[in-house]
Amino acid sequence: MVFSLIVMILLWVMALARLPTLWRDRRQRALWSAVGGLALVKTASYPPVADRLHAPTLPNLLGVAVAFGLLRFIALITGAELPRWQAVVTAGTLATLGVLAAVAGSDIVNKGEVLAAPLPPVAVAYWVVLEGYVGGVLISAARLFWTVGRAAPAGSPRLGLGAIAAGAAIISLYAAVKAILVVVHGFGAPIAFERIEPVAHVVQGSAILLAVAGSLVPASRRARAVVAAYRSLLELRPLWRAMKDAFPEVILFSPRRAVIELAGVDDVDLRLYRRVIEIRDGMLALRGYRPAHVPPGDDPAATEARGIAMALARRAAGEPPDDQPAAWAPVGPEMADEVAWLSRVSVAFRELTARGAPIPRPSGSVR
Repeated sequence: MVFSLIVMILLWVMALARLPTLWRDRRQRALWSAVGGLALVKTASYPPVADRLHAPTLPNLLGVAVAFGLLRFIALITGAELPRWQAVVTAGTLATLGVLAAVAGSDIVNKGEVLAAPLPPVAVAYWVVLEGYVGGVLISAARLFWTVGRAAPAGSPRLGLGAIAAGAAIISLYAAVKAILVVVHGFGAPIAFERIEPVAHVVQGSAILLAVAGSLVPASRRARAVVAAYRSLLELRPLWRAMKDAFPEVILFSPRRAVIELAGVDDVDLRLYRRVIEIRDGMLALRGYRPAHVPPGDDPAATEARGIAMALARRAAGEPPDDQPAAWAPVGPEMADEVAWLSRVSVAFRELTARGAPIPRPSGSVR
């Protein structure tokens, strides 16, 4: 039971971590529905929760819904429309399971250990329909991820996709073996399900963990990129605030809009891109106030920061801009070059103002 609890917690952590992807596109929503649904399946089948729910068929029905979400995700990433017959088959499977469960009785489809009792044909049909549908979907998923993984770049992408394929294949094998054992048991052969089920649950849980770990491989690379982008946002903040206070009109969106957009995973890149543009727009408007001669220092970024501080001071003092604006330091053509350079300038600007040379803010400026 401890192992099941660990699997359940990890699934919920992954579902919550991927919650912001609901704002991205249909593929991410389909993937999240599969992950979130799987977390619900493990929760509903967890013994302390299952004893309180008194809904023995709920984990099985949720499993069918998870399999359909996985089918939809496969269709979206392959660029194909989900065939209507798959939706019809899914609906038919759910209806069939509901009817069979009602006829067979909940005690027969409740837990693995009750399979030790003699199984009537209707109970055998229930398990065969359930495991057959879920196993078929997982085989398709395993084939897809294995094929895509072989074409993926060597290293973590290929390793992650291979792990997902292996996990799906093991779970499909679990479903096939269970269906076969149920059929054999239905024909009267004694099967010690009370001994098999605990081991089978560990195998199933391990396969789920393997697939989850594989899905986290590309996510970890993305997480490192997100952390780096947030670090750049923090480094750019002193310079950005100075430009925002001096030129409120350069702000593209309100702070409230930025908070809402933060819910999207990719929005950190958008915010970083926007922050660079807003700083550059402010520096462009400030160019006429930059002195023709700025005392140079050992660090070019510190010299640039000193020029910005002097220009802001001139503007705050009410001095007119020069007819021939001075130029700021040239930067490379890539956005990464802009981010790296302006981050250095912003850090130097913060150190400059922290040493007792605060930049005057115009009356009524936006904070």
